[in-house]
Amino acid sequence: MTSVADTRFLVFLSFPANEAMSIKARDFFEKEVKGHLLAPSIVLTEFVEIAGAKIGEEAAKTRLRLLKERGMQTLPLDEEQALAAGSLHLAHRNVPIADAIIASYVKTGVGECVVTDDPHFKALGVKTKWL
Repeated sequence: MTSVADTRFLVFLSFPANEAMSIKARDFFEKEVKGHLLAPSIVLTEFVEIAGAKIGEEAAKTRLRLLKERGMQTLPLDEEQALAAGSLHLAHRNVPIADAIIASYVKTGVGECVVTDDPHFKALGVKTKWL
């Protein structure tokens, strides 16, 4: 199953609450990568902003590079996703635009679900899963 990563998943993977959650997150990541884990470019933007504030910009970029080396694929925002995200955001103005962009990859059939525990995606009518 092709999954689309939300920023929350990458942040959780990088900064787990404890060792048990770290192991669980790593195992889940490995399973998702085998089924094709996709990360929209907006997720990279948000991750650098969030993780960069904790560990520095270069360290955050290094973590993303390592995730890509392990098999995570990045997705550019193309016209089809941009228009789908605009429609989603127009219909759900209370949802952050980044979430609408991430959800657009599922709505357009690029991915089957979003890996997140963020309730915004349910509001957008997108299938989600979490570890």
